[in-house]
Amino acid sequence: TTMTNMPSVTLLGVAQDGGVPQAGCSCSRCMAVHKGESTELYPVAIGIIDDDDKYHLIEASRTLSRQLYLWAKSTEHLKGKGGINMIPSITSVTLTHLHLGHVDGLGLFGREAIGSPSGSIRLISSAPVINSLKCLDPFCVETITNESTIQLGSGVALEFWRVPHREEEGSETYGIVIRGTKKSIFFLPDHDTYKETLEFHKMSTIKDWLRSLNIDLALIDGTFFTVDEVCCRRADAKGIPHPTISESLEKLGQKNDG
Repeated sequence: TTMTNMPSVTLLGVAQDGGVPQAGCSCSRCMAVHKGESTELYPVAIGIIDDDDKYHLIEASRTLSRQLYLWAKSTEHLKGKGGINMIPSITSVTLTHLHLGHVDGLGLFGREAIGSPSGSIRLISSAPVINSLKCLDPFCVETITNESTIQLGSGVALEFWRVPHREEEGSETYGIVIRGTKKSIFFLPDHDTYKETLEFHKMSTIKDWLRSLNIDLALIDGTFFTVDEVCCRRADAKGIPHPTISESLEKLGQKNDG
């Protein structure tokens, strides 16, 4: 197999934990997927290939089989001419937090599906997440805390930044800087509010915080465009633990050239 020669990152999902279509939802977007009129959206996840052609996953959803195929298909060009769409074996799984769509695919690495050997995959997350998980047989556990940095693989490091997100549940949530040799990406799939996150990191604005991370690209929580999307599913739309996309656009403003 031809090596990639530099790390690559593939976005494997963009949806909230339930994906699209969501169970029990009959909105027009979900029904369009059921009818074959629109494309299924997978729960948020990222795939990283390091300098040594090792595959690393951030988040593990129930749509793992389709996400792994998407990953193999989308990176075929990295293998050179005659590349084959091989489903990759996973070297590590990193979890930002414990909520459903980020962890409910972990069991697929066990004997019922992939059958990974015991201790063959690094499982990287905070102690509260690790301590709450039951399906640890295929994994070799590594715990992180706020501002931890780990070497994920050749040419790739991960930096962990804690963010407030449903803290009352006793877990911890992290944004992750994926630091390559030339480019860096900040992955922040979930947090409660900009106010709480900025106060936690002693920053005045979201732009100031992102600049302080020294990154090239930020992938931030886009769970809902407005709260109107969930009004039909909840009696009370207040207290939704995610900033809306419309709020993010307002706070970030227009992109400046350069």
